[in-house]
Order: sequence, then C-alpha cells, then structure tokens
Amino acid sequence: MTTPTIIIIAAMSENHCVGQDGHLPWKLPDEWEYFKKTTDGKPFLIARKSYESPDGLYSSYRNVVVSSRDDLALDHQPAEQARSVEGALESLQNEDEVFVLGGVSLFEEMLPRADKLYLTTVHATIEGDAYFPEIDWADWKEIYSDHHEVDERHAYAFSMKRFMRTR
Repeated sequence: MTTPTIIIIAAMSENHCVGQDGHLPWKLPDEWEYFKKTTDGKPFLIARKSYESPDGLYSSYRNVVVSSRDDLALDHQPAEQARSVEGALESLQNEDEVFVLGGVSLFEEMLPRADKLYLTTVHATIEGDAYFPEIDWADWKEIYSDHHEVDERHAYAFSMKRFMRTR
C-alpha cells in the first residue's frame, strides 16, 4: 500500500473567488488545456456540490465523491461515493497522485493534508459566492510558474503556479 501525493488544483481570482452559482466566473481556454493535460489519467477527489455543479469537472479515470447522502446519483462515470474524507483517502490509498477539485469545504479540510498546490490566479477581482481558503505561505515553496496575458481568447491575464509543501 502506498499513500498518494495529494494535490489541490484550483483557479481563483486575486480575491480568492472560485465560483458563482456553481459556475466558474471566467472562460480561459489555455488554462483549461493546462488543467486537462495536468490531470489526465489521475483520480479526482471531489465534494458532492462540485460533482453536481453545471461546470463540474470529471476524471475519465476515477472520481471519488465525498457525500453522506443516501440518494447521491453518480451520473458521471467512473465514480464512487465515499461517506467521509477519511473513507475517500482509504479508497485512494494505492494511487500515486490524487487531485482535489473542491468545493470550498473540501479545500479547507484537505489544505493541511496537501503535498502540493496547483493554483491558477486570475488577475482580477471577481465577486462570487465561493472563495478559496487562506493559505499560510510559510509552508509552501513555488516550484513552477507560467504567466498568460490577455488576448483575443482570454479576457483576463492569469498565472499558473505550482507549490510544494516545505513543512
């Protein structure tokens, strides 16, 4: 048995907005391509509301949905339900890496356990109803950065960065 590397992956505005009414409040095609390339063939750990969101993201390999609901519909396959984060991590224990996709409460619960953060910052202040938790940057070291300017396909500039936990 191995313990997977836990990677939180998210896109947020400069004021930490990650969503509005279950949707991403921006369209960034190059960031979407980066997300797909980065997570291809990897399992996703996702909370129920994010799984059921109109903008929900799904792994073609494996989706573990955290929910205590008895009536959870696993419409996007392959998917399995875990009743708790502990149960999800037990189910995923033999994976190499696991990508945590949210929502906010799952980000909050997994942030102390995460080994890596893959964060895209949209360089704008955007209001929404879901915000990424505060990060203690003393625990993290930047290991990758790529900046994208505004262009004909992207209304916002954004930076894709990766961080590794240092303690």
